[in-house]
Amino acid sequence: MLFELEGEAPREIVAGEAFWEPGGDVVHYQMRNLDATGWTRFLAVCICAPGVDMITMLEPDEIDARDALRHPSARRHAN
Repeated sequence: MLFELEGEAPREIVAGEAFWEPGGDVVHYQMRNLDATGWTRFLAVCICAPGVDMITMLEPDEIDARDALRHPSARRHAN
């Protein structure tokens, strides 16, 4: 699957590979299947402090405002 976190180049994660996301103010941009002929499945274990939302969905304008923090190879807009 293709996996992209804010500030990092999108990268392929292969079967059996472990990966993690940091907590806090980091945008997870995409995770998508790269296999046109099969399924991509993964198991997520999420650890969160009590009383803290595990996921915060951003509005399109919030994503656009953070575009400069995205890896240059994945930016939506030319600077």
